[in-house]
Amino acid sequence: MKSLCKRVATGVLAALCGFALSGMAGCVTRYADIEDFVVTPKQSHSLKPYVIEPPDVIRIIAPNAPEIHNDQQRIRPDGVITLHLIGDQLASEKTPTQLAMEIQEKISEFYEDVKVQVRVTQYNSKVYYMAGETRSGPVAYTGNNTVFDAVMRSGLPPTSWPEKAALIRPNEDGNLIRRMSIDLKAMQETGDFSQNAVLEEGDIIFVPINPLAAVGRALQNLLMPINPAIRAVATPARAANTQLP
Repeated sequence: MKSLCKRVATGVLAALCGFALSGMAGCVTRYADIEDFVVTPKQSHSLKPYVIEPPDVIRIIAPNAPEIHNDQQRIRPDGVITLHLIGDQLASEKTPTQLAMEIQEKISEFYEDVKVQVRVTQYNSKVYYMAGETRSGPVAYTGNNTVFDAVMRSGLPPTSWPEKAALIRPNEDGNLIRRMSIDLKAMQETGDFSQNAVLEEGDIIFVPINPLAAVGRALQNLLMPINPAIRAVATPARAANTQLP
């Protein structure tokens, strides 16, 4: 049994090492959609207008309409807010300017010369995603996040492969995906920020595992079922050795 376990482990390790070497030879897919992410002149903020969605928090500014002036509202899950005099008002999927104009039109039935502004005070509805060998999960989106900023906040553990990172951008319908390869190591070591794109809402930054770490992790996972058997074989042998004079 012990010999069988050893042969299995040796064969798996050899296969995984071959896979790792092929990966290090450059078999990882490279994506070249850089023109969809980096524009000239270089942008410093999102080019998309901000659209209000749950659970954003907004403030109504209307000095001549005291019933709604400085009213702060969290957008409900159904996308609606409730205002004095006006009642329910759909706020979701509108820009602050669009919502302000609609509120202004309705409140004008009660007041003259009313000017309404809508300010977003908490940007809760927009995120980008970190995936792979970094602190994974959704991250609050501010509109001026860049690839480098996002990665530095999440961190690059020793198991990561920063030279082979990728920025992935689905469109609103999810049926068109653009990808750009990123060499994060070059950004760090040479200061080459030509790939340091400004993120958009819903972007995904993927940092893969490096080949050697992948070998170790895969071997650990494959050996997990047979580890109890290896321990069962090894324990009597150790016990016998300890009883020898």
